[in-house]
Amino acid sequence: MLKVNTVCINGMGSSLILKMTVEKAFKELGIDAQVTHMDAGQFKGRHLPDVCITTPSLARTIGEQEGMILITTKNFTDVKAIKEKIREALNIEEQ
Repeated sequence: MLKVNTVCINGMGSSLILKMTVEKAFKELGIDAQVTHMDAGQFKGRHLPDVCITTPSLARTIGEQEGMILITTKNFTDVKAIKEKIREALNIEEQ
C-alpha cells in the first residue's frame, strides 16, 4: 500500500478536497493507497510518504526528497488530471 500525503499551506479545506480527489484517482487506477491530508508544518514533522501531492509553490518549500515522489497540481478537483499526473509519476501505462 502506498502512503500518500496531500499538503496545503494551512491543512484545512483544500488539502481535504485534494485528498478526496486523490483517493478517487488511485481507486480508478486500481492502486491501494492510504491518503492523509495535512498542512506544511505537520508534513515536516513526519516520516516521508511514498508520494506527496501539493501545489507548485508549496512543492518548492517541501523540495525533492530521496525516496518520495513529489506531484504538483493547481486543480484540486480534477480526478482525470490527477490520475494523469499519478500515472506519469509512477510510470504506469494507460490501459
